[in-house]
Amino acid sequence: MRPTVRSRRLGNRLKSYRTASGLSGTELADRVGIHQATWSKIEAGKAKLSPPVLAATAEALRIPEEVVTQLDTLRRKAEEPGWWQDYGDILSEAVQLLIELEADASWIRTYEGDLVPGLLQTREYAERVITAVSPHIRVADIDRYLELRMRRQQRLSDGVRLTAVLGEAAIRQRIGGREVMREQLRHIERMVETHDVTIQIVPFAADAHAALGESFAIIQWPDETTTPEAVYADGVTSWTVHERDGVIRSYLHALASVQSQALSPRESLDLVHSAFEELS
Repeated sequence: MRPTVRSRRLGNRLKSYRTASGLSGTELADRVGIHQATWSKIEAGKAKLSPPVLAATAEALRIPEEVVTQLDTLRRKAEEPGWWQDYGDILSEAVQLLIELEADASWIRTYEGDLVPGLLQTREYAERVITAVSPHIRVADIDRYLELRMRRQQRLSDGVRLTAVLGEAAIRQRIGGREVMREQLRHIERMVETHDVTIQIVPFAADAHAALGESFAIIQWPDETTTPEAVYADGVTSWTVHERDGVIRSYLHALASVQSQALSPRESLDLVHSAFEELS
């Protein structure tokens, strides 16, 4: 079984309960009635967790009933194919992981220095970005890439909270030309008005901050309190998903640093509107 974000989250939560109980993987596997190797795969998200094994594990680790309900929901979701699998022929591993992270998120915090985040892009803006950064993409696939990006944005209509911090360059550079950029800026304003979206702009006049040269998304899930976040960090040639507490804390520090240099949400919207007016 290929580990997914959901199966890894399930495994991590079970591991945290096992560690807190003082049991080794071998001891717990014996109590549950499975091989130690199988339990190791479950904790790594590489093996399915059956309802009887979950029940036996919950009893052995004295997991509260309400948490067991959450774990069972996560177990079932881990076995369900995601809608993004319909795009498997064009979907890179990096984008698939990002979509999986977004799928169950309650709060997404992003930082982008030069581009409007994908969750806030219009179709026309996204098309220009995709064709510019992937010049060898097949023409026949462009519409499917755009469809995929638009489907990702449905999470905002489902109630996920988005905090997007972006550099002033993202609202100033005329990607796609004047009309495309005007519509993109108006779209940002509409999304803030109609969804749980907050934007903050880092002005050109801002000082250095800890997120310089970075692009990342901090993901928070609603049902986790011990290690509630993961970080997706994207670069020009590589990407990484971080789940270790120490690394996550460094990205939280970087986000706090950049937000200290950013305009307030109200001032940021005013700057977006000013940029929109300048394109009239």
